[in-house]
Formats: sequence, C-alpha cells, structure tokens
Amino acid sequence: MANNIAFQPMGQTYKLNAATTIQQITLYSDSPSNQYMLVNHETPGGSSLAVYVRISTSATSNVARPTNGSPGFAVVVPPDTAMVVTGPQVTNTAPVYVTFISDSGAPAAYITAGEGL
Repeated sequence: MANNIAFQPMGQTYKLNAATTIQQITLYSDSPSNQYMLVNHETPGGSSLAVYVRISTSATSNVARPTNGSPGFAVVVPPDTAMVVTGPQVTNTAPVYVTFISDSGAPAAYITAGEGL
C-alpha cells in the first residue's frame, strides 16, 4: 500500500443517502485496500449538513454521532469536503460495513475504496 501517491480507486463508488436513522452498505473492492475517499457534496450555507461515517469489519458496529460531552464512533465529513481516511482492509471477498447518519435532512455522500492521498 502506498500512501504518498494521488488517490487511486480500487473499486466502485457507493452513494450514501444519509438520514436521521442509521443506514448501512456493504462495500467490496477490486483489490485489497484500506483507504477510503469520503466526499460530501452538500454545499456550505443553507441546508449544509455533515455526514457521520463508520467503517467496520462487523455488520453490527454502528456509527454513533458524538453529542455534547459524549463521544461517538464516527468520522465527520463536513459539507463540501473530500477526504481520505484509513480503515479496515476490504477485498473482493472480505467486505467492510459502512454505517452513516446525519443530524437532519438527507445529505448525499460518496465512498470509494482505494489507496493514496
């Protein structure tokens, strides 16, 4: 795995339609990888909404929004943001489970497995 190169997709891109209840997708990749590009296309201002994401090897590990004084298992993807995060390894035979949620509304976010920055 190289992480000093531009991000290289290693599988399909999945669209996440977040809601106020936890949603889940099962993600596979074409080649083994453990980096993920997360994109939130919500624009700043107006109805800009963050998306909270958790990537796990367990189908029962859910995302949890942090609240004032209480931590939660989540990566926060702010509006109008693209970021690469490292997580558990995914392959074409060993999936990861991606759970996601928003505070309100239905922001759309995207996730792609791959490697690089």
